[in-house]
Amino acid sequence: MHPGTGAGARTGPSEQASIPAPAVRYPADVVYQGGAVVEEAESHAIYMQPNGHCEISSCWGNPEGFLRDVGRSNFVHLLDQYVGRTDNNRYTVGRRARVNFTPPGVPFTDNDMVAVVHAVASRTGNTGYGHIYHVFLPPGIDECFDDTFSVCYSPDNPNTWFFCAYHGSADTDIGHLVYTVEPYQNVGGCNDPPNTPNGQLVDSTNDVLSHELFETISDPDGTGWWNSTPSVIGVEFEEIGDECVFITAPPPPIYGDPSVFTIGAHVYAVQLEYSNSKHGCAGTP
Repeated sequence: MHPGTGAGARTGPSEQASIPAPAVRYPADVVYQGGAVVEEAESHAIYMQPNGHCEISSCWGNPEGFLRDVGRSNFVHLLDQYVGRTDNNRYTVGRRARVNFTPPGVPFTDNDMVAVVHAVASRTGNTGYGHIYHVFLPPGIDECFDDTFSVCYSPDNPNTWFFCAYHGSADTDIGHLVYTVEPYQNVGGCNDPPNTPNGQLVDSTNDVLSHELFETISDPDGTGWWNSTPSVIGVEFEEIGDECVFITAPPPPIYGDPSVFTIGAHVYAVQLEYSNSKHGCAGTP
């Protein structure tokens, strides 16, 4: 579920409501499909601010600080096996953008997200696989794959709520755009449990951001690394983040079930990522 090219998303409550307690969550190693990977890149945060409001710290925490820690960490070297590089400092943080908008009467769509990324990239000239844009949506804003509004991030409408976040890519007149869409994660069904090291807002945001970042690097266009062995949650297209999404067991509330470990200079609660070299979920190469 990767609107631009057919890759994967962090799923939401509609898929997770009946999941049993975590058991075997990695049915097979991921397989290289022959397409692009991201060998090095700058991440650019785009903060969507309704009517000019929504401070970064109160709405999302510190995503750019987390991205810097990831880029300097041992954790990021788990990706070496997929991209064929082992050098340090390949994944850095670039420029941020704040986008003032009037909340729409209907959910945003992926086309709207591509338009936002296009507008920012047009000003900077930063396109191609060396630039990953992360679009952060504020609380209360829904987003759907398309204008049928049937597959969405929609905490206010459980009938269409299908994902927590996703990554995508698009070919445009200014070049190839690589991006993730990061709706507000501190909602039931997407968030981490209480009492994580940095609080639910920060760790929930970073947990999902980490998932999408690692999948974007290993599979930016849906033609990189993934496998098609169905998992215990019924997903038939699994990237390295999908295989390692653990949740707390029913009954509700359902939370993500991250690992707590040091990434760069700080301790975070984020999920592990799938490692072919270890044949399982890992936080180190």
